[in-house]
Amino acid sequence: MAVTAPKVVAGPRISANELALFMVSSDTSRISIVRRSKYPQKPPIIRYARIREPIRTFLSDPVRKVNPLVTAEQMLQQLAADPSQKQLAREDARLSIEVLHALQAMSNKLASFDFYAAPQKQPKLTLSGVTVSAHADLMLRAATKGKQQYGAAILRMTQDDADTDGAKSKRSEMGQYVATLARLHAEANLGDKSREIANKLCLSIDVQHREVFQAPASSSRRISNLQSACIMIAALWPTV
Repeated sequence: MAVTAPKVVAGPRISANELALFMVSSDTSRISIVRRSKYPQKPPIIRYARIREPIRTFLSDPVRKVNPLVTAEQMLQQLAADPSQKQLAREDARLSIEVLHALQAMSNKLASFDFYAAPQKQPKLTLSGVTVSAHADLMLRAATKGKQQYGAAILRMTQDDADTDGAKSKRSEMGQYVATLARLHAEANLGDKSREIANKLCLSIDVQHREVFQAPASSSRRISNLQSACIMIAALWPTV
């Protein structure tokens, strides 16, 4: 029986969340992250795929009607209880319902933001020779002192059970790095000529932990750190 060769990504490429993880990881873990990005494994199921669009629809609705979330939950409940479905699909349905509930529980934290639909097709962000997948789930707009501003938000729905101070600090660091990448991506690829980019409107929304991270008011240090990390990733790429 022939052995299928693993898929190999030709040039240095990494997702926004993996790059954020790279920023807070040890040297040994960083090598593993680059290896995962170079030899991606096709997952048996794309986690939370069924709820991303209902969440976008809900948040971009000015009055935040819960209809999309209710409809999605009803569908997921049927899926989770369907014995004809594979265990992974049923488990994903159950976890997706938990995400929908977490989103509604953090509604106060999102109430002040004016979201609108992001383009379906978005160019990739290039940073120090590395292609970064930083797809914006939603765009944001606001007016401050007469200035029209915009930003972008990236949803994060991955769950971890750790609730230690160290884990919280790590999530905060990752969230701020993802928010900074959202800013870089929005400015480079989703620019609005009628508005100026605003750090406070560039978000990483950690739904599972009910937290919203904004790009820091001064992002120069984090941007420099991300650029340095991408130089390291590009250098490691041929060696892993």
